Amino acid sequence: MLSYKINGTIVIDLFSGSGSLGIEALSRGAKIVYFVDDSIKSLKLINSNINLLKDLESDYKIIKSDAVRFIKNSKGLAADIIFIDPPYSIDFKVMKELFASIKQSGITSKTTEIVYEYFFKRDISSEIEGLKKNRDSFFGDKIVSYISI
Repeated sequence: MLSYKINGTIVIDLFSGSGSLGIEALSRGAKIVYFVDDSIKSLKLINSNINLLKDLESDYKIIKSDAVRFIKNSKGLAADIIFIDPPYSIDFKVMKELFASIKQSGITSKTTEIVYEYFFKRDISSEIEGLKKNRDSFFGDKIVSYISI
């Protein structure tokens, strides 16, 4: 969906897990990808997966942090795309705090695309309050919402 927008962008991959979203962005020419996860196991997996890439011309940073703390401490960072793929069981209060932090941090602009993947039974309206949901894509038991400021 976003492949035409990836080249030359600054990407943040929150709750990175295996790093698949950020790695795909790297392979499509992102300028830099920030992989953010608080699990050492995930960070090692991301590093291992990135090492499998050939001729990587993009830059990346692997950061051990929870998503909210990273956003709150990201002064001066301006993201073009933010991928958010938390565990399905994550508490809505955490997500509400994350989206509020994204709005307040200055990390986004009117052109930043936030790509939020979640379980299809989850009601995200209170989580993304004050943000604009532009469209949804449906994939089995998950929804991917494209959100902007």
